[in-house]
Amino acid sequence: MFFIVASIALVITIYTIRKKHNKTQRFLKEKVPEIKKLFEAVLFENEKYDEVELFERFKNIVEEVNRESLNYAVDVLVGFKNENRKSDQYNFVIKSLGIIEHLEAKFDSRSNSEKIDAFQEAFVLNLNKFDSKVLTHAYSRNSQIRTEARNSYLALSSNDPYRFFDEYDTSLTKWDEIELMQYLKLQSQRGNLEGLGKWINYSKNDSLVIFLIKMVGYFKQKGIDEILLEKLDDDNAKVRAEAILTLGELGIKDTEQTLIDRYYTEPEVCQVAIVKTIKKFNTGKSLKFLQEIFNETNNIDTKKIIAEAILNYSYEGKIAFQNLKNSLKGFDLTILKHIETPLIKYK
Repeated sequence: MFFIVASIALVITIYTIRKKHNKTQRFLKEKVPEIKKLFEAVLFENEKYDEVELFERFKNIVEEVNRESLNYAVDVLVGFKNENRKSDQYNFVIKSLGIIEHLEAKFDSRSNSEKIDAFQEAFVLNLNKFDSKVLTHAYSRNSQIRTEARNSYLALSSNDPYRFFDEYDTSLTKWDEIELMQYLKLQSQRGNLEGLGKWINYSKNDSLVIFLIKMVGYFKQKGIDEILLEKLDDDNAKVRAEAILTLGELGIKDTEQTLIDRYYTEPEVCQVAIVKTIKKFNTGKSLKFLQEIFNETNNIDTKKIIAEAILNYSYEGKIAFQNLKNSLKGFDLTILKHIETPLIKYK
């Protein structure tokens, strides 16, 4: 009997707590426009408050300044940051509302989702004072927490932010790549982006190497030509392909003949990369080569890429494309017509 009564009491308690939580969430959600208006006045309209005044105004809106209301405050600030709305008053708002302490509590939470939120919020708000806090989670047994912490450390730390590149031992997911790219962008904006060649050269993790080679092209890092050329002989075709594409991104045109010489000995992924890079170089020296491989390849997707390269390969390429179109029939002609006017379907 006691067990039944206790169970009923527990259910009622849980229901009451959940109902109160849901009511609070609805209330705070309705207050978001007012929170935004207050923060916009301080951040973008130069309205002046001292820390106590801002805290009290926020409290008047949300009724109680606690974990839940501060989550909404952080969400609003993160939203502004993601919209690239600039202000030198973000730190004032953060300090006035005690958001540093709020995020510290989230870092120490038992909830993994709260920890992950804290990593991402600290990154967006550019709170690099949390680098030591993040570091404590970088060796977590939980792989998701460990990865998030290491990725965040790259953005938040000013003390050897790249230290974990040496310790990536699993393949990067697409989400990992998106996060790492964001963090590298932040380091670049700060003027702290190091040359990535060191890790490309020595890392045994092919997925990290491929990602970093791509980032070299994205950030147009110089002085890495020799490393990229060495990667053309890597055992992994995907590494070779990314190195080829990055040669194109960096405009290292004196490698063009080297790439042409390699074409017939490479798998399709590298052949496509070579075509894209030659198109990027656009030197006018390889038009004959592009025409030859168009006629030789039987792969439809590769044929499309080659045809597009010919069409966009200077004025001579456009003439060659038209001549090619006039000399072909059947499916090859359909490919060329589609490349020329992709929105029109041909039979």
